[in-house]
Amino acid sequence: MSGSNVTYNKQHNIFLSDGYTSAAGNTYFQGIRLNDRLLVKYDFGQGYAYLFLNGIRLYCHDGYGWKEFSSRSYYCCCWNETYARQECIGMLRDFLLSQSKMLGQPIDQNLAEDFATAMIRTVVDNKPPLLR
Repeated sequence: MSGSNVTYNKQHNIFLSDGYTSAAGNTYFQGIRLNDRLLVKYDFGQGYAYLFLNGIRLYCHDGYGWKEFSSRSYYCCCWNETYARQECIGMLRDFLLSQSKMLGQPIDQNLAEDFATAMIRTVVDNKPPLLR
């Protein structure tokens, strides 16, 4: 989002970049939600009738800067907050499971799901986690 004007939408807890309009008349822009450990970046496209989700990228902060660790691209996916939240949870869960397996310390899938859900909740809803 560097080089663009950013606005904050308090109602949806999201920072939005300026958009640019293609020759076809579609407007493309980015949205970011974050806390001190996790950043969710959405790539949006606004067509004549619908807001589309073109991609999601997840970043973690390593103490020095933000590092991307997961991304998904979509084609003709109409924006749906619940769907985007579930995608983010799945992306984080899958990353946690793959890293634990790689380290030879597999974790329970339910534990990974609960942790991912709590982390995404803190970012998307800007609320503290509800860990069981």
